[in-house]
Order: sequence, then structure tokens, then C-alpha cells
Amino acid sequence: MNNDSFLSRDLIYEILDLVNSGKTFTDIHIEQDAPMMIKTPRGWQEINSEPVVIEDMRPVLKAIDEDWEDKVLEGALDRPFVLTQCRLRCNVYRMNAAEKIAISIRRLPLHPIPLDQTGLPQYVRTMLEASKGIILVTGPTGSGKTTTIASMLDYVNTHRSCHIITIEQPIEYELERKLSIVSQKEVPTDTPSFSSGLREALRQKPDVLMVGEIRDFETADTVLHAGESGHLVLATMHTNSALSAITKLLAFFAPEQREQRAAALANSLIGVICQSLIPAEGGETFVLASEMIFNNNQQIAALIVDPGKLHLITDFIKRREDNMSRSLNDDLLQLVSKKAISAKDAMRAAHNRMELHEMINSKR
Repeated sequence: MNNDSFLSRDLIYEILDLVNSGKTFTDIHIEQDAPMMIKTPRGWQEINSEPVVIEDMRPVLKAIDEDWEDKVLEGALDRPFVLTQCRLRCNVYRMNAAEKIAISIRRLPLHPIPLDQTGLPQYVRTMLEASKGIILVTGPTGSGKTTTIASMLDYVNTHRSCHIITIEQPIEYELERKLSIVSQKEVPTDTPSFSSGLREALRQKPDVLMVGEIRDFETADTVLHAGESGHLVLATMHTNSALSAITKLLAFFAPEQREQRAAALANSLIGVICQSLIPAEGGETFVLASEMIFNNNQQIAALIVDPGKLHLITDFIKRREDNMSRSLNDDLLQLVSKKAISAKDAMRAAHNRMELHEMINSKR
């Protein structure tokens, strides 16, 4: 194949055609001198065997950022790229000792999906009826945290008259003003960091705050302060269970501060949602499985206050005493029983596989 045929390839059109194809996938991977790939419920698949060369990539890179060549020298470049039917989150980076360029693309709907279509139970809405407190949405990378948060914010935006401020890196869903004023800030364009953006936001008369990720002491401390001082705060974290989100948040604080901050968290935490996306039984779509801790009674709060008793929250959830908190295994078992997902895929998603194995066998 000669250079003229390389130059005739329209990669932007291919991406647009792929997005509009109806195929179920979450990510596109474009790597110099390799075939384009998509991430489906069953893993990565080639679109075709034709390698993508740098000449093919240049129009896409320029559309993402005109100065991409200079900026990628300083590190990976994060930018949104809006198409007609969806919004793409693009990460451009160098690899192979700077000899190659790659683009990692996450596909997002142009608008948040309705909360009742996320796969979360209807009673999650009760979390959003609170005027103050902290809601944590957690899970591994690619588990749909961004989509869930956007759906929750859209629900608030539709049903409450308030001021919503988000701090994101990058802005992934653009929220249109409905009943609420919406101010979306991007790190580092609109504010230097999550922690500084959050501190600034507290002086801008917010009712609802969304923090893209809690990743350091300053952000964790400001989130707790905001939750205590009369704001509804939504934040994401990367953990594999709802309980580990609580322990990770408290771990940002020095041991001598932890008791005081645990008391603050017990007082302000509304709940934790830990989620995972699992291939459906047929393998063509994804199903959301979730673990939840609702801090709606004194028992949970008392366990959060005492670091030595945090692990007992797991036993409390298993007993289902409040009919709202639930373990991931409870939800996985229900999905397997409904034949929404296979037992094999449920086992892969579980963080307590032995327990789930026994639960599934007892149902047979």
C-alpha cells in the first residue's frame, strides 16, 4: 500500500460511522501502526485488519487539540471531542520511547441517561432528596461511575431549583440548565486542581457539588467540610467495594486526625454506591451490578466512628436489616437467578468469590 492510499483514509468518518453503527462498546483504541480496536462486553476486538498510520491520525489529533504535537511532549493530553450523537473522552499519549502515538477514546452519550435506566434501584432517588451530606460513587475503571454521577446530577437538575457546581477532569457530560443553575469547571483549564476547585466553589453559593475524583488529602478534607456545612456533595473514587471507599477516604488523614474525621464522615455520609459493568447473558450488552451502603440508621454511623469496627459493616449489609444496603454478591446472585448474567461472569466480578459460589450453589 502506498502513501497516497494511506492519506485517503478518513479516520474521523470511520469513528463517526462506528459510533452510529449500533454496536455495543465502551472504548476505541487507536494506535499508530496497528489496527483500530473497540472494547465490547466480551473484550477487545479489531474493527478491521488495516493498520492505522500517523498520517491517518493527524486529522483526528488536530480535531482533538490543534496544538497536540507540542502538548503531548509534556505528557498525556485529555480532551473531549463532540460528535453528533455522542461525546468522546480522548486521551492522547506517546509510547514505545516516544516513537508512536496512541489515542484512547471513551464513548459517552451526548446527554445523561435517565436515572431509572441506569440499572440502579429506584430508591437511590432518596439519596438525592437530601439537602446536605456526601454520596460516594465508586468502582473500578470502566464501571460506569461517570454515567451514574451524570444521571444523578440530571435528576437533581430536573427536580430541584439549586446551584450545581462540578469539578471534573475533563468535563464529560455537558449539563443543560433546567430547574438548576449549572456551573461546570474543568481541571486544569478553569481551576488548577480538584482541591482548589472545590475550595473556590464553596465561595460561589453552591447547593450541590460534584467532585470528579477524591485523590488526595486536601480534596478529602474539603469534601468532608462541605458535607458537614450544608452542601450535597457527590464524588467518585476508585475502589472495589463500598466499604473500601470509606476506609480509603479515611486513610487520606493522619492517624491522629482519623478519629475526628471518622466522626465527621459518620455524621455526613448519606451512602456509598459501588458498581460494576458485567456482560449480559448473551454477551451483546452490559448489565450494572451494584453494592450499596445507606447510612440511614445509627448502627452504620456507630461502625464508621470506630475504625476497629468498620469491617462489621460487611456483616450488617449481609443481614439486610434496612432493606436498602446490599452486598455486591446479593445483587450478582439476583442477576444470575434472573438469567441476566452468567454465573461465570458473576464470579469474575465478585470480590468474595467463595461466598458467591456457595450462594449460587445453594439456589440450585
